[in-house]
Amino acid sequence: MTIRIETERLILRSMEPRDVDPHIEMMTNPAIARYLAPGGKARSRADEWRAAACYIGHWQIRGFGFFSVDEKETGEWVGRVGPWMPEGWPGLECGWSITSDHWGKGYAPEAAIGAVKWTFDQFPDLTRIISVIDPGNANSQAVARKIGEQKTGEIFEFWDHKLDVWAAERKAWLEAFG
Repeated sequence: MTIRIETERLILRSMEPRDVDPHIEMMTNPAIARYLAPGGKARSRADEWRAAACYIGHWQIRGFGFFSVDEKETGEWVGRVGPWMPEGWPGLECGWSITSDHWGKGYAPEAAIGAVKWTFDQFPDLTRIISVIDPGNANSQAVARKIGEQKTGEIFEFWDHKLDVWAAERKAWLEAFG
């Protein structure tokens, strides 16, 4: 399945095998693994290879999944953003992770807005979209606020972590961003 979403500075496309190596590089960075990996520790290349295979396979199983995010100007892979809902998840999530070389450029909210719009377009009965965020991850909380999400008070336990559920209701989100 080939999907392409363009924002002002980015191209979002379904993850492909060519994205595995940059994904592994991103996820083995301790600064990124701190909030996204079990125990907050970077996992092995083999573990992250399997995770990337899971993300690519999610497209086959669910018909949606993380998008790879490329800079329009350079074509450089800058991260992954998009809808995600593995078995047992508390709802359809928009997740994001941007390589540390590209932090501070506003790529996460720009890409997330494009991904959430696509998700609401694909799922007209979806009443809200969520993000699950480590309570210590102030950067992801800031992104969530920028894309119209609010902390709900719900807690999702995963990998022995208690994660906060943030959400945006469809109607309010579309009025603000749609």
